[in-house]
Amino acid sequence: MDDDQIDLHEVKQPAVRAITWMAVVGAAIGIAFGLLGATVFTATGITGADLPPLTAEPSPTPTEEETPAEEPDDSDDEEPAAPEPQLFAERDQVPPGQRFGLNGLMPGVDEGTTLQVQVQDGDGPWEDFPVTTTVEADGRFETVVYTSRTGERHFRMIVAGGEETTPEVTVRIG
Repeated sequence: MDDDQIDLHEVKQPAVRAITWMAVVGAAIGIAFGLLGATVFTATGITGADLPPLTAEPSPTPTEEETPAEEPDDSDDEEPAAPEPQLFAERDQVPPGQRFGLNGLMPGVDEGTTLQVQVQDGDGPWEDFPVTTTVEADGRFETVVYTSRTGERHFRMIVAGGEETTPEVTVRIG
């Protein structure tokens, strides 16, 4: 073989090697960014979606019962029962880090009274959650909370510095 003849195999080999390395590096970078993106989406709760069930759940058939006739009540002196405190969660399950609303009624509490959100994990003690709200003139209140701690968490409202509380609501995080 003289100097004028070029071996085609020797020319192709470095080009094939370079293209192979580019493909390997590109795949590695793609996998790394994909895993990083999936981790970020999972940590922020963006992947969660609460969709309605595909099939309608059967509703219980009401049974007709005979209602007994009311007997006259001689105790006309009693006042009607005062409304009880109420608490409702916007949703009963949310992804970690997603906001959800708490609202309710605290009858008999003055307008502008501060209510502290409290949280309980399992059978543990009630702890103050870093969110407060105030009672409106009609006793209603509302606030928005979010947490990234997963599991079943119980929430309630308590009059700041007092003892009056709402019933608890349970929200599953995750």
